[in-house]
Amino acid sequence: MVNSCFVKKRLALAISITTLPALSQFASAQQETQQLASGKLEEMVVTSARREQTVQEIPLNISAVGAEKIEELRLNNIADISRYVPGLTVIDRGPRNESADIFVRGLNTTSLGPGFEASTVATYLGNIPVDVNLKPNDLERVEVLIGPQGTLYGQGTMGGAIRYIPKAANLSELSGEIRGDISSNAESSGIGRDFGFTLNIPLLQDTLAFRASADKLEDPGFIDYNYVVREPGVSDPEPDFTDPDAVAANLKQVEDANGESTLSGRANLRWVPSDMWDVNLWYYYQDTKAEGRQVANQLTFGTGPFESAARYEEPNHYTNDLLSLDIEADLGFASATLTWGRSTYEELGQRDQTDLLIGFEYGYEAFPSFSAYTREEVESESDTIEARLVSQSDGPFQWVVGYFDYSTESDAISEEFTPGFDQFAIDNFGGVALRPDSLEYIQLTYIDETEKALYGEVSYDILPSLTATLGYRSYEYSVNNEGGFGLPLYDTVFDGADPYAVNVETAPNSGDDSGDLYKLNLAYDIDDDNMIYATYSEGYRKGGVNIVPECTEDELRDDNDDQKLCAQPDEVLIDPDTIANYELGYKGILLDGALSINSALYYIDWQDLQVATTTEFGSLPIIGNGSAAESKGLELSGEYLFAEHWTMAFSYAYTKAKLTDYAVGLVGDDDALGDSRLPGHAEHQGAINLTYSTEIAEGALDINYGVVYTGEIYNVVGGPDDPLLEPVLDEDEQIIGYVDGDYGGEAIDAWDVHHLSATYSRNSWKVQAYIDNLWDKYYSLGTRTTRRAEMLQDEQNGPGTIYGEFTRRSYGNYVGKPRTIGLKLSFNF
Repeated sequence: MVNSCFVKKRLALAISITTLPALSQFASAQQETQQLASGKLEEMVVTSARREQTVQEIPLNISAVGAEKIEELRLNNIADISRYVPGLTVIDRGPRNESADIFVRGLNTTSLGPGFEASTVATYLGNIPVDVNLKPNDLERVEVLIGPQGTLYGQGTMGGAIRYIPKAANLSELSGEIRGDISSNAESSGIGRDFGFTLNIPLLQDTLAFRASADKLEDPGFIDYNYVVREPGVSDPEPDFTDPDAVAANLKQVEDANGESTLSGRANLRWVPSDMWDVNLWYYYQDTKAEGRQVANQLTFGTGPFESAARYEEPNHYTNDLLSLDIEADLGFASATLTWGRSTYEELGQRDQTDLLIGFEYGYEAFPSFSAYTREEVESESDTIEARLVSQSDGPFQWVVGYFDYSTESDAISEEFTPGFDQFAIDNFGGVALRPDSLEYIQLTYIDETEKALYGEVSYDILPSLTATLGYRSYEYSVNNEGGFGLPLYDTVFDGADPYAVNVETAPNSGDDSGDLYKLNLAYDIDDDNMIYATYSEGYRKGGVNIVPECTEDELRDDNDDQKLCAQPDEVLIDPDTIANYELGYKGILLDGALSINSALYYIDWQDLQVATTTEFGSLPIIGNGSAAESKGLELSGEYLFAEHWTMAFSYAYTKAKLTDYAVGLVGDDDALGDSRLPGHAEHQGAINLTYSTEIAEGALDINYGVVYTGEIYNVVGGPDDPLLEPVLDEDEQIIGYVDGDYGGEAIDAWDVHHLSATYSRNSWKVQAYIDNLWDKYYSLGTRTTRRAEMLQDEQNGPGTIYGEFTRRSYGNYVGKPRTIGLKLSFNF
C-alpha cells in the first residue's frame, strides 16, 4: 500500500496527479521511482491563467503534459496528445494535412471529408497564435484549456486554447541533449528515423544565454499507391485488370507513399539585465515534405487495407516559421508583458482531382484516358501584437488586462489540369485550338483579416475560501477577400483564345463585426485538498465573407445557360457563431493522497452555427450560417497510487452533441432535422495507463502498459440514421416539398489501441523499447467523403459510381498506423 506518511499538500498539490492522467510531468524516471516510493509527487507549474500556479489552484478545466511524458508516451503531435485529454478531439488524417483539425466537446457540424476544417480552438506557440501541427520537441509542457478563453487570451476562441510552452535558455548552465529514435511498422518496407539535439550556452553568466534545438523526422509511410497513371492523358487509368501486361503498361506502383520528412528547429536568445527585466527573442521553423493520403479505398475500388486508389501521387510541402519577441517587466504592483510576432506559411501541394470532374458529367468521362490533378500554392503572413498586465498583490483583488492586435494576409492559387483532353475535345466535341498546358480551371484568392480585442478579468476573495471572477472581452474584426475563377481550357479549346491565355475576373467581398463577451466564475475551497467551481463563459468564432465572387446581374438572368461559378447575394456573408458554456467542476485529492480526481459537468448552447455548404451555382464550397445545437457531457481524469511501485492513470469523456433546430442546407443540398447527432466526436472516449516503477542496476526502470479507447463517431450529421431531407422543386425551382435525403452517413466503428514500453534511465543515459498498436489493430480514424449515391453504387458494398468507363474512387477510410516497434535513446550533458 501507499506509504501512510504521505504528505498532503494544499489543494494545489500536483498537476501530475490531478489533471491529465499518464501525462503529468516528473523530472526523470529515477525521480519518479523515488516519488512513488515516498508517496510524494512533484508539482508542475503552469501559466494558463496568466500567473504561475499549479493546475489545482486554477478553477478552470485545464490539462497539461510535461516534457517527460511527451517522450515517455511518444506523443509526436497534438493528435496523440488529444487521446489523453478529456473533451479534446483531433481528426487525424496523417502528415499530409498541414494543420490539425481540432475541436472540443463535440462542437462540429462539418462532414469528415474533403474541405473539413474545425476552427474552434486557438493554438499558441509561447504567446503567439499559430496554425501549425507542432512537433513537440524541447518543450517545457503543453497546456490545454477546454472552453471559451476570450477573457484571458488575445485570439478569440469558441472552444478553447492549446499552448505549446518552449523551454527558455538557461542563464547559468551549459547543457545539451542528443536523441534518436528508430522504428519499423508492420506495413512498411522502410525504417523510421527521428534524430535531434538541443544545446544551451550561457553567453554572459546569469544575464545572457542562447538555446537551440533541431530535429529531423523520416517516416517511410505505410500506404501503397498502386494505381498511379504512368503518362497522364495517355495511360488508361482503368485498364483490363485481368491482363498484367495492360496494367503494367498503364499503371505504376508507389510503395509506402504516405510518408513524411520533417525538419524542425527552434532558437532562443534570452537577456535578463536585472531582476526587473526578462527579454526573449524566439525563432521557430518547421518544414514538412509529406507524401500521399493516409487513405484506403477498399469499398470503392477493391484495394487492399493499406492501399490508395489515387491516380496521381499526392505530395504536400509546407513550411512554417515564426520570429517573436517577448519583453517581460516586474513593475511591483503588476507584471507587464509585451509580445510581438511575425509568422509566415508556404504550401505547395498536388492531389488527384479526377473524381470531382467526372462527377460533373461535362464530357470528361467520354475520354478513355481521362485523369486530372490539382496543384495548390498558398503563401501567408501574420503579425501579432499583445500587451498584458497581471496584478501581483496579495490582497483580495487580483486582475488581468490585455490588448490584442492581429492581422494576416494570404494569397492562394489553385489550378486543375486535364492532360490530353484538349486534343480529345477537338476530335470529338468541335474544339478549335489545343491547350498545351492542359489548365482546365484556376482559382485565385486573396484574404486580408484583422482582429482587435480588449480583454480582462477581475477576481475578488469574498471569503478566504470563496473567490468570484468576472471576465469581459470587447472585440472587433474585419475581413476583406478578393477572389475569382477562370476556365482557361474552355476559353482556348472552344472559344479560340490564346493557347496560354488565363482570364480570371476577380471581385472583392468584405465584412466586419464587433461584440462583447462575458465570463463569471465562482470557486470554493472545501478544504486544503478539495475545490468546487462553477463557470459561465461566452465564446465566439469570427465570421467574415466567402471567397466566391457574388453573381452579377447577367449571371443571374434566367436565360443565361453558361456554366456559372459565383455566389448568390445571401451566400456571400458569414455571421459569427456563439456559444454559452455552463460548467460545474471538482478538483480533489482523496484517500490520504492516494487518489486524485478532476471532473467537470458542462452544458453548451450553440447559436448561428457556421456550416460548410456549397453555392447554388457551380457547387463551390462556402461557409453559411444556420440552426442551433447543444453539447452536454462529463469529463473525468485522475491518478491512483495503489501500491508502492504502481500507479494507474485514467481519463474519460462522455459527450452528447446534437442539433436542436432544423438546419437548412447543412449537408450539401440536404437539410438536417433537429435532434441529429453532430459528426466527428465519440460519445465515449477514454484512456488507462498502468506504470510499474523501480530501481535496478543503479538506474530507474519504468514499464508502462496503456490502452486508448474511442467510441464510434458519425462522419456526417446524424450518421447512419440519415436524418436528412432533400427539397423537391417545381418547374420554377421553388420548394414544394421534401423527400428523404440519401447522403450515406455512417457510424465509424469504435476502436481501442494498446501500447507497451520499458524505459531505463541511468546517469545521463535513457533508453526505451516500445511497441505501439501492440495487437496490430486495424481501425478507421474517419472517412474521405461519404457513402451517398453519387459516390457508391451500393452504400454497403460498393464499388464507386460508374461514369462512362470510370469508377469514382472518392470515398475512402483514413486508417490508423499499424503495429510499430521502436527503440529510443537519449544522452544529456
